[in-house]
Amino acid sequence: REVQRKWFRQQIELALEVKLPIIVHDRDAHEDTMNIIKESQAKEVGGVFHCFSGSVEMAKWVIEQGFYISIGGTVTFKNARRVVEVVEFLPLECLLLETDAPYMSPVPVRGTRNYSGNIRYIAEVISSIKNMDTKELTKITTENAKKLFRID
Repeated sequence: REVQRKWFRQQIELALEVKLPIIVHDRDAHEDTMNIIKESQAKEVGGVFHCFSGSVEMAKWVIEQGFYISIGGTVTFKNARRVVEVVEFLPLECLLLETDAPYMSPVPVRGTRNYSGNIRYIAEVISSIKNMDTKELTKITTENAKKLFRID
């Protein structure tokens, strides 16, 4: 864990130096991740918590830090209560979609190799949770990704 903390801090330092956002994959390390984000100046460059697995409370904190939250195939799983609650809470302007390929394929293709074409299943489930049109959701999340990665 100490090696991971060291390199995470270094990633943030490099991001600050080159003024680029960071990509955070936080698995079984919510407290460490939040503490390192807090103690660093990561808020200056922002980024995304990809493959988000935290609670609504953590999602609120992540957004306050100026980060996006990306949701993948787990939102389509039967036991996805926590991630569904996060999606219900998330403001659209903080949401990104992902496949996290090659793993975590969404239902109905769970158990197969994941690829970017499966993003539609994730978008359909999230738009249903948000009670909105899938095309509108994908338009908003595409614009969010462009902002994050500074793509014109």
